[in-house]
Formats: sequence, structure tokens, C-alpha cells
Amino acid sequence: MNFPTPYPDEELRSLIYRYVLRKGCSFSDGIQDLLEINSRRIPFLPHNLAVMQSKLPASLFGKDSLIAKHTFFPLFATFLSDENRKELLARMTNHRLTDKYASLTVPPIISKNVRYCVQCMHEDENHFGEIYIHRSHQVGHIDVCHKHGNPLISMCPQCEVSLGQLYGKKFIGSAVCPNGHELLPVIEDTDTAEMNVLKLRISKDIHLLLNGGIRETNIFESYSLLAKEKGYQHRDGRYINQKFLEDFFKHYSHSTLNQLGIIPKLLEKRIALQIFSEKNATRNPVIHLLVIQWLLGGCQNINDYVETIQPASQFFGEGPWPCFNKICKMYAQKVIYSYEQHYCSKSKRVIGKFTCAHCQMKYQASCPDGDSGFDIDTVKVIEFGSLWHDRLIKEYHMKKSIKEIARIVGANRSTVKKYILLYIESNAEHSVEIVKGSVDWVNKLYQTYDQLGSIYDTSILLHTSKRVVSKYIKNKELYEREIIPARNEAAAVTEVELEPKTRLIKLLEDNPDLSRSDIRKAIGSKVFSRLTKEDSEWSKSILPRADPPFKSLKWEDEDKQLALVVNRTCQELYESPPNKQIKRYTILNKLSIRDKARLLNHSDKLPKTVEIIERYLEPNENYQLRQIPHIVALYRKHYANATLPMVLKNRIYENCSQQVIVRIKEYLQSL
Repeated sequence: MNFPTPYPDEELRSLIYRYVLRKGCSFSDGIQDLLEINSRRIPFLPHNLAVMQSKLPASLFGKDSLIAKHTFFPLFATFLSDENRKELLARMTNHRLTDKYASLTVPPIISKNVRYCVQCMHEDENHFGEIYIHRSHQVGHIDVCHKHGNPLISMCPQCEVSLGQLYGKKFIGSAVCPNGHELLPVIEDTDTAEMNVLKLRISKDIHLLLNGGIRETNIFESYSLLAKEKGYQHRDGRYINQKFLEDFFKHYSHSTLNQLGIIPKLLEKRIALQIFSEKNATRNPVIHLLVIQWLLGGCQNINDYVETIQPASQFFGEGPWPCFNKICKMYAQKVIYSYEQHYCSKSKRVIGKFTCAHCQMKYQASCPDGDSGFDIDTVKVIEFGSLWHDRLIKEYHMKKSIKEIARIVGANRSTVKKYILLYIESNAEHSVEIVKGSVDWVNKLYQTYDQLGSIYDTSILLHTSKRVVSKYIKNKELYEREIIPARNEAAAVTEVELEPKTRLIKLLEDNPDLSRSDIRKAIGSKVFSRLTKEDSEWSKSILPRADPPFKSLKWEDEDKQLALVVNRTCQELYESPPNKQIKRYTILNKLSIRDKARLLNHSDKLPKTVEIIERYLEPNENYQLRQIPHIVALYRKHYANATLPMVLKNRIYENCSQQVIVRIKEYLQSL
């Protein structure tokens, strides 16, 4: 009899054992029959365990106990990010027919051949009456028992018959091979004694991880402390990859890594990120265990290390840090105990992001590289939080002024205006759309302007231009006194009661200064168009003159003036040239919007200006020569050296001339 999982819970084991005795079948067949499953395979990360649990008594054990004691989840989960850990746990637990495997986020490092320690076999048989498959014996290339130090076996030493496979149908239940040979301990090879010592240490760490020997902790927080202490991380969080790479390969040779099933080439680029970075770290536990053995002496030292090590001096001083939300009950109190940080290489500053747990306000501060103080002048709010937004809307509905609301919530008036506009606009999406230019639209424009006091904000809310809003505000008195009442009256009175011509004459008598566009708005576009078409002579005699026709520009003069501007712009561009090649749009983008538009739309009328632009366009070879110092400096910064082949691999020098190659050689020799 055998149980194809490691160390079963006693209650589960006795339940299945009683069932086996009653049915007179093998242990593995008894499990399949009892649970109504059709599989003899041993999945190292089984999926849809909720189905299996539903077929067992509810009081037997929980899924957490099942996963922790009978799968390899604890081994992989330690070195996964929170996101990947949750995904793997969901695949193992939830019943999803589309998921055939749970191991998509981890490498296949489990041995396909089931492996045993002969001494563990005899101990299991004496204690339980049968032998079990131990999880800590199944990690590929770590073929040493953590308890006895013996080499593990997967086949009979005498007849070389297989003792079981991960996806096989038969497993041994006693310390005898399928052909009847008694299984005896394998003699250790003295030539590999040093490698066996390393494997034994890794095996003990694997056993600790699988059996809860390490208290639950975030391994990547420990890595951060460890990397700083050992000199593999800058204070701002950047890892020193080159130094870590060199020291790692001094400690572990390529031959050692190959014997452990690790390909050295896969670790030769950005190796520190492949170990210490939670987001980018390798998911192979063996690599992590090698680093922990090297730097800490084993997993058993992790908890003691975290407790005893003093964190390196951090940026922004010693916490906690204050909340800056004026309406939060913890305002100005130091209630923030942690922060996120990243390094901005452009500004050479460390950026820290702080979040108050009470009001969810998030702000950021910065300090120069090498500094460690919290500079309140650099604080900038990223997100005000739901508490702040609710209070803002509450004060807005109480009809308080922008200035007063800004004082209450502790923000400037432009910020308050911004969020009030967003709130109004989000609610306006569900209201009836008002036709632009109608009486309701004009009334809404005046109401919005009276509330906000800003032409810009009003234009944003009404989805129009500042010029249109300014025009209506300028003629507000006229519109409110004459045009809006006239349009309301026109809507209420039928054409039979008042002829369009009569209405037009009355409107002009009362408002002789109206323009044609104002008259069109007052009596309606359809009525105005009908009057001008049906009786054009009469409408010309009574209506004000139309806008004067557009007067064409004197393009010769325009060309001369624009040529001077472009010439001056090009000279300034070449005095401090950009890293990119100077092309047509490089020059055009330096001009004003008006000048750029004229060159794009009327280039045929501006020949002198176009000629100057063509003259200043940078040839490709000139650009390649100009970029030599910059490209070489870039390679020397990142790789500590720059060679001719390295420079020529840059896309800038693709198919470059022999002259450029000679100049690159000369420049490199001069360094």
C-alpha cells in the first residue's frame, strides 16, 4: 500500500486506511475510489482542489492545510510576488474547467522520477507500516536526503527497475523493488563530497520551506536589507549588478551551477534584479537558496537576521511621517509608517510616495541623492482621497464660494475649481443635451460663469472656446435685456400672430447695433435664411452690412519676415543642437504655431523661407559625426568601456561611411 502524497494527516490517513481494509484494495486505488477521481498521477501543484475537498467530510481538514502539507506550494510561494502567489493559489484552489495546470507561474524543477532515501523508507515502514513519498526528496538535481545525507535513489541499484514516476501508475509500498530486491543504501562517491555538502544544505533549506520551518515573512524585504548591508544596493534602491555578478560567480563556479541544473548564461545579465527584485526575480527556488546559503548561511538564519539587523539609514529621515489632509482627523499628526520610493535618474533625486491609512490621501516628496531629510517644500499631493472629495462636494452643494471651499479643504482655488468642474461634468453626462446657442445654453453659460468666475473654466464645462464665452460675457447685458426675451417671445408667439418681417423690424428698431450673427441667433437660423432668400433685396436694405471679405496677405512681405525668423531659429538650434538629427520638423517645432501653420499650408507662397529650411537640414553623415562623443560617453557610463564594434552596433551608425568609422577610431584613441 502507498499514499502518493507526503506525510498525510493522521485523520485523513486513518479514514482512507479503514476504507482500504473494508474494500480489500490498494491504498492508491482506495483514494481514487473514495474521492471518485480518475488519476494516478502525482501533480506537484494540483489544480481545482476545491473539488477534492467537497468530496471529503467538512470537518476533516481545510484547503490551507491540504496545500501546506501535501503540495509544493510552500516551496515556490516564498519566492513569488504577491500577485503571482495569489494567481497560483487561485489555480490550485478554484474549480475552473479551463485551467488544466496550476504550475504556469513556476519552473518545472520537480524530478519526473520519484526518489527515495533508503533510510527514510525503513523508518516509514517501521513507524507507519508503509513508505511514503517525501516532498523534500523530489527537487531535481538536489539528490541528497536532508535528514540522513544519503544519496537518493529512483531505481533499484541491482536491477535498475524504476521505483515510480511522477506520472506513473505504480508506486512501491515497502523497501523492496518491484522485482523483489531489497533496497539498500547507496555508497557515497568521495569525489563529489564537496558538491554533496552543498546539496545537503540546499536540501535542508527545501525541507524547512516545505514544512513551515521559517516564520511567514516577505523574503524580498529581507533581501532589501541584505543587499544594502552586503554592498549590492545603493541607498536609493538601485542594485549594483556588476559587483553582485562578479562575487556570485566567485562563490559558485559555472561547473557547480551546471551540476545543480542552473544555466549560468541565464544569470549573466542584471543578476541582482533576478534575485532581489520582487517584480523581476527568478521563480526558481534553487537559485534563491544558493544566494541565501552564500550570504546568510541558510534559510534557518533569515528570521534571526530580520530581527537583529538594523535598517540602513533611510531617506526622508526617521518615520513616522505626517498627514497633510486638512480635513483628516489625523491632520499634521505623524501616522504614516512606510512609503514607496524610486530613483529619478533625470533629476538625480529620490522620490517617496506616502499614503495616509485614515483618509487615503497620497502625496510625494523628494530629496537629492545623498541627502536624507524630509523636505516639506517638495511635498506634492498625488491623490486627495475619498474623504477629501466628499467634503469638497458637500461644501459645493452648500453654495459656498470657491475661495471659502479652498480654505476649508486646504487646497488652492485652481485645484478646487478643477475637481468641481469634473464633478459637474460627470453629472451633466446623464442630463438632456442642450443645443449650443439656444436660450437654455446661453442661460447655462451665464449661470456657470457667475458661479465659477472664470472664462476658461466655463469654456471647458460648456465644451466651447474662450472666444465664444468672452463674446457672450461681453454682451451679457444686451442678451439678457433684448435678445433672450425676444427669442423667448418668438418661441411663444406663432407666425400668424406676428410676421417674421415685423419681428425683424421691431428687433432692429430696438437694437440698431446688432450684427447679422446676433440677429440670426435672435430670430432663429431657419427664419433668417428664409427671409434673406425669399426677399433678398428687402433684407439687404434693412440688415446691417455683412462682415467684410477676407483680405489676402502680401505673401512676398510675409516670406521676407518669416525667412528672418526661421534663419535666426536655425542658428540657435545649431548653437545647442539636440541629440536627435535636425530634420524639417525639428525646425518647424521650434517656430510659433502660426508660423508653423503657414509653412505647412502655404509653403508654395514662401519660397525663401523653404529654401532656408532646406539649407539647414542636417545630413546623416554630419549627424553621425556629431553624435560620436555622446554615444561613446553613453557606453562608458553603462559598460565602463567603449570599443569600435560596440559603437558601430548602435542604430545611428548603421551602414555608415568609412570616413565616420575613421573618426570614431580617432576619438576612441584620443580617450
